[in-house]
Amino acid sequence: MRRRVGLFLIVLAFIVILTSGVVAQDIVHLNFMHRWTRSPDNEFLAEIAKNFEKENPNIDVKVTAISNNPYKEKIKIVLGTDNAPDVFFTWPGEFTNRFIREDKVLDLTKYMEDGWQGDFVPSILEPFKYNGRIYGAPYRMDGKVFVYNKEIFKEVGVKEPENFSELIEICKKIKEAGITPIAFGNLHSWPISHYIGQLNAYHVPYDVYQKDLDPTTGTFEDPGYVEALNDYQELVPYFNSSPNAITHNQARANFLNGGAAMMYIEIIEVPEIMRAREDIVFQEKYNIFKMPFPEDGKGGPDYLVGYPEGFVVSSNTKHPVEAIKFLKYLTSKKVGKLEAKETGFINGIKNVVEKGEVNDAIYNSSKLVLNTERLVNWFDSALHSEIWAVAREELQKLTDGVTTPEKTMKKIRDKTKEVRQELN
Repeated sequence: MRRRVGLFLIVLAFIVILTSGVVAQDIVHLNFMHRWTRSPDNEFLAEIAKNFEKENPNIDVKVTAISNNPYKEKIKIVLGTDNAPDVFFTWPGEFTNRFIREDKVLDLTKYMEDGWQGDFVPSILEPFKYNGRIYGAPYRMDGKVFVYNKEIFKEVGVKEPENFSELIEICKKIKEAGITPIAFGNLHSWPISHYIGQLNAYHVPYDVYQKDLDPTTGTFEDPGYVEALNDYQELVPYFNSSPNAITHNQARANFLNGGAAMMYIEIIEVPEIMRAREDIVFQEKYNIFKMPFPEDGKGGPDYLVGYPEGFVVSSNTKHPVEAIKFLKYLTSKKVGKLEAKETGFINGIKNVVEKGEVNDAIYNSSKLVLNTERLVNWFDSALHSEIWAVAREELQKLTDGVTTPEKTMKKIRDKTKEVRQELN
Protein backbone atom coordinates (compact mmCIF):
# COMPACT_ATOMS: atom_id res chain seq x y z
CA MET A 1 0.00 0.00 0.00
CA ARG A 2 2.75 2.41 0.98
CA ARG A 3 4.56 1.51 -2.22
CA ARG A 4 1.46 2.33 -4.28
CA VAL A 5 0.98 5.66 -2.50
CA GLY A 6 4.63 6.50 -3.02
CA LEU A 7 4.42 5.61 -6.70
CA PHE A 8 1.25 7.70 -7.05
CA LEU A 9 2.95 10.71 -5.45
CA ILE A 10 5.95 10.36 -7.74
CA VAL A 11 3.71 10.25 -10.81
CA LEU A 12 1.66 13.20 -9.51
CA ALA A 13 4.81 15.23 -8.89
CA PHE A 14 6.05 14.39 -12.39
CA ILE A 15 2.74 15.57 -13.91
CA VAL A 16 2.89 18.80 -11.90
CA ILE A 17 6.44 19.44 -13.09
CA LEU A 18 5.46 18.81 -16.71
CA THR A 19 2.35 20.97 -16.41
CA SER A 20 4.31 23.76 -14.77
CA GLY A 21 6.81 23.62 -17.60
CA VAL A 22 4.10 23.94 -20.20
CA VAL A 23 2.50 26.88 -18.36
CA ALA A 24 5.85 28.61 -17.99
CA GLN A 25 6.55 28.12 -21.68
CA ASP A 26 3.13 29.54 -22.56
CA ILE A 27 3.76 32.83 -20.76
CA VAL A 28 4.52 35.63 -23.21
CA HIS A 29 6.85 38.31 -21.86
CA LEU A 30 6.43 41.85 -23.20
CA ASN A 31 8.75 44.77 -22.52
CA PHE A 32 6.96 48.13 -22.29
CA MET A 33 8.95 51.37 -22.13
CA HIS A 34 7.61 54.88 -21.49
CA ARG A 35 8.83 58.30 -20.33
CA TRP A 36 6.77 58.95 -17.18
CA THR A 37 8.72 58.58 -13.95
CA ARG A 38 6.58 60.80 -11.72
CA SER A 39 3.31 60.33 -9.89
CA PRO A 40 0.52 59.77 -10.84
CA ASP A 41 1.47 58.86 -14.42
CA ASN A 42 4.06 56.23 -13.54
CA GLU A 43 1.75 54.48 -11.07
CA PHE A 44 -1.15 54.71 -13.51
CA LEU A 45 0.71 52.94 -16.31
CA ALA A 46 1.94 50.29 -13.87
CA GLU A 47 -1.66 49.79 -12.77
CA ILE A 48 -2.85 49.48 -16.37
CA ALA A 49 -0.17 46.87 -17.09
CA LYS A 50 -1.30 44.86 -14.05
CA ASN A 51 -4.95 45.11 -15.09
CA PHE A 52 -4.02 43.87 -18.56
CA GLU A 53 -2.14 40.93 -17.05
CA LYS A 54 -5.19 39.99 -14.98
CA GLU A 55 -7.34 39.93 -18.11
CA ASN A 56 -4.60 38.10 -20.03
CA PRO A 57 -2.90 35.69 -17.59
CA ASN A 58 -0.68 34.28 -20.35
CA ILE A 59 0.99 37.68 -20.87
CA ASP A 60 3.53 39.28 -18.54
CA VAL A 61 4.33 42.97 -19.04
CA LYS A 62 7.62 44.37 -17.75
CA VAL A 63 7.34 48.15 -17.40
CA THR A 64 10.37 50.44 -17.69
CA ALA A 65 10.08 54.19 -17.08
CA ILE A 66 12.80 56.66 -18.12
CA SER A 67 12.42 60.43 -17.72
CA ASN A 68 11.83 62.66 -20.73
CA ASN A 69 15.26 63.86 -21.93
CA PRO A 70 17.20 60.65 -21.14
CA TYR A 71 14.41 58.67 -22.82
CA LYS A 72 15.05 60.42 -26.15
CA GLU A 73 18.61 59.11 -26.18
CA LYS A 74 17.92 55.72 -24.59
CA ILE A 75 15.29 54.69 -27.13
CA LYS A 76 17.64 55.48 -30.03
CA ILE A 77 20.21 53.14 -28.52
CA VAL A 78 18.00 50.19 -27.54
CA LEU A 79 16.23 50.10 -30.91
CA GLY A 80 19.58 49.24 -32.44
CA THR A 81 20.00 46.21 -30.18
CA ASP A 82 18.29 42.88 -29.52
CA ASN A 83 16.77 44.40 -26.37
CA ALA A 84 14.30 46.72 -28.08
CA PRO A 85 11.03 47.06 -26.11
CA ASP A 86 7.99 45.40 -27.67
CA VAL A 87 5.81 48.46 -27.06
CA PHE A 88 7.31 51.89 -26.50
CA PHE A 89 6.41 55.56 -26.18
CA THR A 90 7.10 57.99 -28.99
CA TRP A 91 6.50 61.48 -30.31
CA PRO A 92 4.95 61.34 -33.81
CA GLY A 93 6.73 63.24 -36.55
CA GLU A 94 10.39 63.03 -37.49
CA PHE A 95 11.28 61.55 -34.09
CA THR A 96 9.26 58.47 -35.08
CA ASN A 97 9.65 58.71 -38.85
CA ARG A 98 13.39 58.05 -38.75
CA PHE A 99 12.69 54.79 -36.90
CA ILE A 100 10.07 53.90 -39.51
CA ARG A 101 12.56 54.53 -42.33
CA GLU A 102 15.02 52.26 -40.51
CA ASP A 103 12.30 49.56 -40.33
CA LYS A 104 12.25 49.56 -36.53
CA VAL A 105 8.52 50.23 -36.10
CA LEU A 106 5.76 47.77 -36.96
CA ASP A 107 3.22 48.85 -39.60
CA LEU A 108 -0.19 48.70 -37.88
CA THR A 109 -2.32 49.46 -40.93
CA LYS A 110 -3.73 45.96 -41.42
CA TYR A 111 -4.55 45.71 -37.72
CA MET A 112 -6.27 49.09 -37.78
CA GLU A 113 -8.53 48.01 -40.63
CA ASP A 114 -10.54 45.67 -38.38
CA GLY A 115 -12.40 48.68 -36.93
CA TRP A 116 -9.73 49.83 -34.48
CA GLN A 117 -8.97 52.90 -36.59
CA GLY A 118 -12.58 54.08 -36.33
CA ASP A 119 -12.32 54.38 -32.55
CA PHE A 120 -9.96 57.37 -32.79
CA VAL A 121 -10.56 61.05 -33.50
CA PRO A 122 -9.15 61.29 -37.07
CA SER A 123 -7.09 64.44 -36.41
CA ILE A 124 -5.46 62.79 -33.37
CA LEU A 125 -4.62 59.56 -35.23
CA GLU A 126 -3.37 61.35 -38.36
CA PRO A 127 0.07 62.28 -36.90
CA PHE A 128 0.86 58.57 -36.51
CA LYS A 129 0.70 58.05 -40.27
CA TYR A 130 3.72 57.97 -42.55
CA ASN A 131 3.41 57.67 -46.34
CA GLY A 132 -0.24 56.73 -45.90
CA ARG A 133 0.44 53.90 -43.44
CA ILE A 134 -0.41 53.84 -39.72
CA TYR A 135 2.41 53.13 -37.27
CA GLY A 136 1.13 54.11 -33.83
CA ALA A 137 -1.81 54.89 -31.56
CA PRO A 138 -2.38 58.06 -29.50
CA TYR A 139 -2.26 57.90 -25.71
CA ARG A 140 -2.94 61.55 -24.95
CA MET A 141 -3.67 64.71 -26.92
CA ASP A 142 -1.84 67.98 -26.45
CA GLY A 143 -1.69 71.57 -27.65
CA LYS A 144 -0.06 74.85 -26.65
CA VAL A 145 -1.88 77.84 -25.15
CA PHE A 146 -1.19 80.95 -23.14
CA VAL A 147 -2.47 80.69 -19.59
CA TYR A 148 -2.89 84.02 -17.83
CA ASN A 149 -3.50 85.28 -14.32
CA LYS A 150 -6.95 86.91 -14.38
CA GLU A 151 -6.18 89.05 -11.33
CA ILE A 152 -3.10 90.59 -12.95
CA PHE A 153 -4.92 91.24 -16.22
CA LYS A 154 -7.71 92.97 -14.30
CA GLU A 155 -5.24 94.97 -12.20
CA VAL A 156 -3.36 96.23 -15.26
CA GLY A 157 -6.54 96.76 -17.26
CA VAL A 158 -5.89 94.46 -20.21
CA LYS A 159 -7.90 91.68 -21.85
CA GLU A 160 -7.21 88.69 -24.07
CA PRO A 161 -5.53 89.80 -27.34
CA GLU A 162 -7.23 89.25 -30.68
CA ASN A 163 -4.06 89.44 -32.79
CA PHE A 164 -0.30 89.34 -32.33
CA SER A 165 0.08 93.13 -32.25
CA GLU A 166 -2.37 93.29 -29.36
CA LEU A 167 -0.34 90.64 -27.52
CA ILE A 168 2.74 92.87 -27.76
CA GLU A 169 0.74 95.88 -26.55
CA ILE A 170 -0.53 93.89 -23.57
CA CYS A 171 3.02 92.84 -22.73
CA LYS A 172 4.15 96.49 -22.82
CA LYS A 173 1.43 97.58 -20.41
CA ILE A 174 2.13 94.72 -18.01
CA LYS A 175 5.86 95.45 -18.03
CA GLU A 176 5.21 99.16 -17.44
CA ALA A 177 3.19 98.12 -14.38
CA GLY A 178 6.33 96.48 -12.97
CA ILE A 179 5.22 92.89 -13.63
CA THR A 180 6.99 90.30 -15.78
CA PRO A 181 4.65 89.68 -18.73
CA ILE A 182 5.69 86.12 -19.68
CA ALA A 183 7.34 83.37 -17.63
CA PHE A 184 9.75 81.37 -19.79
CA GLY A 185 12.28 78.66 -18.95
CA ASN A 186 14.30 77.31 -21.87
CA LEU A 187 17.22 75.49 -20.25
CA HIS A 188 16.34 72.23 -22.04
CA SER A 189 15.54 74.06 -25.31
CA TRP A 190 12.30 72.23 -26.17
CA PRO A 191 10.05 75.09 -24.91
CA ILE A 192 11.34 77.47 -27.58
CA SER A 193 10.42 74.95 -30.28
CA HIS A 194 6.77 75.37 -29.31
CA TYR A 195 6.87 79.12 -29.87
CA ILE A 196 8.61 78.68 -33.22
CA GLY A 197 6.36 75.83 -34.31
CA GLN A 198 3.24 77.94 -33.77
CA LEU A 199 4.67 81.04 -35.43
CA ASN A 200 5.91 79.02 -38.41
CA ALA A 201 2.40 77.59 -38.83
CA TYR A 202 1.02 81.13 -38.83
CA HIS A 203 3.54 82.60 -41.28
CA VAL A 204 4.25 79.75 -43.73
CA PRO A 205 1.70 77.97 -45.97
CA TYR A 206 1.05 74.49 -44.58
CA ASP A 207 2.17 72.52 -47.65
CA VAL A 208 5.42 74.51 -47.81
CA TYR A 209 6.08 73.96 -44.11
CA GLN A 210 5.47 70.21 -44.35
CA LYS A 211 7.79 69.93 -47.35
CA ASP A 212 10.52 71.75 -45.43
CA LEU A 213 10.14 69.51 -42.39
CA ASP A 214 10.85 66.46 -44.55
CA PRO A 215 14.66 66.13 -44.43
CA THR A 216 14.73 64.74 -47.99
CA THR A 217 12.96 67.78 -49.51
CA GLY A 218 13.35 70.67 -47.05
CA THR A 219 14.94 74.03 -47.93
CA PHE A 220 13.42 76.59 -45.49
CA GLU A 221 13.63 79.29 -48.16
CA ASP A 222 10.16 80.75 -47.56
CA PRO A 223 10.38 84.33 -46.16
CA GLY A 224 7.72 83.44 -43.60
CA TYR A 225 10.34 81.72 -41.44
CA VAL A 226 12.19 84.97 -40.89
CA GLU A 227 8.87 86.71 -40.17
CA ALA A 228 8.11 84.06 -37.55
CA LEU A 229 11.46 84.71 -35.87
CA ASN A 230 10.84 88.46 -36.04
CA ASP A 231 7.62 87.91 -34.08
CA TYR A 232 9.45 85.74 -31.57
CA GLN A 233 12.13 88.41 -31.21
CA GLU A 234 9.40 90.92 -30.35
CA LEU A 235 8.38 88.71 -27.42
CA VAL A 236 11.88 88.28 -25.99
CA PRO A 237 11.99 91.60 -24.02
CA TYR A 238 8.88 90.52 -22.16
CA PHE A 239 10.26 87.23 -20.83
CA ASN A 240 11.75 86.93 -17.37
CA SER A 241 15.52 87.47 -17.25
CA SER A 242 17.88 84.69 -18.39
CA PRO A 243 15.26 82.23 -19.73
CA ASN A 244 17.98 79.95 -21.13
CA ALA A 245 19.31 79.46 -17.60
CA ILE A 246 16.14 78.12 -15.96
CA THR A 247 13.92 75.12 -16.61
CA HIS A 248 10.35 75.21 -17.78
CA ASN A 249 9.21 73.88 -14.40
CA GLN A 250 11.08 76.63 -12.55
CA ALA A 251 9.44 79.24 -14.74
CA ARG A 252 6.05 77.64 -14.15
CA ALA A 253 6.54 77.72 -10.39
CA ASN A 254 7.37 81.42 -10.64
CA PHE A 255 4.21 82.01 -12.68
CA LEU A 256 2.03 80.12 -10.20
CA ASN A 257 3.48 82.22 -7.38
CA GLY A 258 2.37 85.41 -9.14
CA GLY A 259 5.78 86.25 -10.60
CA ALA A 260 4.48 86.70 -14.14
CA ALA A 261 1.19 87.49 -15.86
CA MET A 262 1.28 84.78 -18.52
CA MET A 263 2.98 81.58 -19.55
CA TYR A 264 2.92 79.52 -22.74
CA ILE A 265 2.06 75.98 -21.62
CA GLU A 266 0.83 72.66 -22.94
CA ILE A 267 -2.75 71.74 -22.06
CA ILE A 268 -1.42 68.58 -20.40
CA GLU A 269 0.10 70.90 -17.81
CA VAL A 270 -3.34 72.00 -16.62
CA PRO A 271 -3.91 68.84 -14.53
CA GLU A 272 -0.28 68.98 -13.41
CA ILE A 273 -0.83 72.52 -12.11
CA MET A 274 -4.01 71.45 -10.37
CA ARG A 275 -2.16 68.60 -8.64
CA ALA A 276 0.83 70.74 -7.69
CA ARG A 277 -1.25 73.57 -6.28
CA GLU A 278 -4.33 72.21 -4.56
CA ASP A 279 -4.80 75.66 -3.02
CA ILE A 280 -5.64 77.02 -6.47
CA VAL A 281 -8.98 76.61 -8.25
CA PHE A 282 -7.59 76.77 -11.78
CA GLN A 283 -10.66 78.05 -13.59
CA GLU A 284 -11.19 80.79 -11.00
CA LYS A 285 -7.64 82.14 -11.04
CA TYR A 286 -6.58 81.51 -14.64
CA ASN A 287 -7.87 81.46 -18.17
CA ILE A 288 -6.37 80.43 -21.51
CA PHE A 289 -6.11 81.73 -25.07
CA LYS A 290 -4.37 80.56 -28.24
CA MET A 291 -1.30 82.35 -29.52
CA PRO A 292 -2.97 85.18 -31.47
CA PHE A 293 -2.58 85.23 -35.24
CA PRO A 294 -0.25 87.87 -36.77
CA GLU A 295 -2.00 90.18 -39.22
CA ASP A 296 0.56 89.47 -41.97
CA GLY A 297 0.50 85.68 -41.55
CA LYS A 298 0.38 83.49 -44.67
CA GLY A 299 -0.40 80.29 -42.79
CA GLY A 300 -3.51 79.05 -41.01
CA PRO A 301 -5.17 81.24 -38.34
CA ASP A 302 -6.93 78.20 -36.87
CA TYR A 303 -3.84 75.98 -36.74
CA LEU A 304 -2.57 74.96 -33.32
CA VAL A 305 0.90 73.76 -32.44
CA GLY A 306 0.55 70.56 -30.51
CA TYR A 307 0.65 66.88 -31.27
CA PRO A 308 -0.59 63.78 -29.52
CA GLU A 309 1.82 61.44 -27.81
CA GLY A 310 1.48 57.72 -28.15
CA PHE A 311 2.91 54.27 -28.47
CA VAL A 312 4.25 52.06 -31.24
CA VAL A 313 5.27 48.41 -31.56
CA SER A 314 8.80 47.33 -32.39
CA SER A 315 9.12 45.62 -35.77
CA ASN A 316 11.49 43.16 -34.10
CA THR A 317 9.02 42.01 -31.46
CA LYS A 318 8.76 38.24 -31.16
CA HIS A 319 5.16 38.60 -30.05
CA PRO A 320 3.35 40.98 -32.44
CA VAL A 321 -0.14 39.63 -31.66
CA GLU A 322 0.27 40.09 -27.91
CA ALA A 323 2.06 43.44 -28.30
CA ILE A 324 -0.78 44.80 -30.44
CA LYS A 325 -3.33 43.43 -27.98
CA PHE A 326 -1.60 45.38 -25.20
CA LEU A 327 -1.40 48.52 -27.36
CA LYS A 328 -5.14 48.28 -28.11
CA TYR A 329 -5.88 47.98 -24.40
CA LEU A 330 -3.52 50.81 -23.49
CA THR A 331 -5.18 53.24 -25.90
CA SER A 332 -8.78 52.04 -25.46
CA LYS A 333 -11.86 53.94 -24.29
CA LYS A 334 -11.92 51.89 -21.10
CA VAL A 335 -8.39 52.93 -20.18
CA GLY A 336 -9.01 56.44 -21.53
CA LYS A 337 -11.80 57.04 -19.03
CA LEU A 338 -9.52 55.91 -16.19
CA GLU A 339 -6.70 58.04 -17.61
CA ALA A 340 -8.90 61.15 -17.59
CA LYS A 341 -10.09 60.45 -14.06
CA GLU A 342 -6.73 59.56 -12.50
CA THR A 343 -4.28 61.74 -14.45
CA GLY A 344 -6.40 64.43 -16.11
CA PHE A 345 -5.12 63.48 -19.57
CA ILE A 346 -7.39 62.82 -22.55
CA ASN A 347 -6.54 60.11 -25.08
CA GLY A 348 -7.46 60.02 -28.76
CA ILE A 349 -10.66 57.96 -28.57
CA LYS A 350 -13.88 59.57 -29.81
CA ASN A 351 -16.12 60.91 -27.02
CA VAL A 352 -13.93 59.38 -24.34
CA VAL A 353 -15.32 61.79 -21.72
CA GLU A 354 -18.36 64.02 -21.50
CA LYS A 355 -18.68 67.42 -19.85
CA GLY A 356 -18.98 66.91 -16.11
CA GLU A 357 -16.87 63.75 -16.05
CA VAL A 358 -13.64 65.75 -15.68
CA ASN A 359 -12.72 69.19 -14.36
CA ASP A 360 -14.05 72.04 -16.54
CA ALA A 361 -10.55 73.44 -17.15
CA ILE A 362 -9.36 70.07 -18.48
CA TYR A 363 -12.48 69.53 -20.56
CA ASN A 364 -12.42 73.02 -22.11
CA SER A 365 -8.72 72.91 -22.98
CA SER A 366 -9.10 69.49 -24.60
CA LYS A 367 -12.04 70.78 -26.64
CA LEU A 368 -9.81 73.59 -27.91
CA VAL A 369 -7.48 70.94 -29.35
CA LEU A 370 -10.30 68.84 -30.80
CA ASN A 371 -11.96 71.84 -32.44
CA THR A 372 -8.83 73.25 -34.08
CA GLU A 373 -8.69 73.08 -37.88
CA ARG A 374 -5.28 71.43 -37.93
CA LEU A 375 -2.64 70.36 -35.41
CA VAL A 376 0.95 71.27 -36.27
CA ASN A 377 3.84 69.31 -34.81
CA TRP A 378 6.31 70.68 -32.26
CA PHE A 379 9.29 72.11 -34.15
CA ASP A 380 11.85 69.93 -32.33
CA SER A 381 9.90 66.69 -32.88
CA ALA A 382 9.21 67.53 -36.53
CA LEU A 383 12.82 68.29 -37.51
CA HIS A 384 15.58 65.86 -38.36
CA SER A 385 17.74 65.55 -35.22
CA GLU A 386 20.84 67.06 -36.87
CA ILE A 387 18.87 70.06 -38.11
CA TRP A 388 17.25 70.54 -34.71
CA ALA A 389 20.68 70.47 -33.04
CA VAL A 390 21.66 73.53 -35.08
CA ALA A 391 18.26 75.21 -34.75
CA ARG A 392 18.27 74.74 -30.97
CA GLU A 393 21.64 76.44 -30.56
CA GLU A 394 20.75 79.33 -32.87
CA LEU A 395 17.34 79.90 -31.26
CA GLN A 396 18.95 80.06 -27.83
CA LYS A 397 21.33 82.69 -29.21
CA LEU A 398 18.36 84.61 -30.60
CA THR A 399 16.77 84.52 -27.15
CA ASP A 400 20.00 85.88 -25.67
CA GLY A 401 20.05 88.67 -28.25
CA VAL A 402 23.38 87.70 -29.81
CA THR A 403 22.14 86.84 -33.31
CA THR A 404 19.40 87.85 -35.75
CA PRO A 405 16.44 86.06 -37.39
CA GLU A 406 18.21 86.22 -40.76
CA LYS A 407 21.43 84.66 -39.42
CA THR A 408 19.45 82.03 -37.55
CA MET A 409 17.60 80.93 -40.67
CA LYS A 410 20.80 80.87 -42.73
CA LYS A 411 22.35 78.41 -40.28
CA ILE A 412 19.20 76.27 -40.38
CA ARG A 413 19.07 76.37 -44.20
CA ASP A 414 22.74 75.42 -44.50
CA LYS A 415 22.31 72.40 -42.21
CA THR A 416 19.08 71.41 -43.97
CA LYS A 417 20.89 71.39 -47.32
CA GLU A 418 23.69 69.26 -45.87
CA VAL A 419 21.26 66.69 -44.43
CA ARG A 420 19.16 66.64 -47.62
CA GLN A 421 22.23 65.86 -49.72
CA GLU A 422 23.26 63.07 -47.34
CA LEU A 423 19.82 61.44 -47.47
CA ASN A 424 19.43 61.77 -51.23
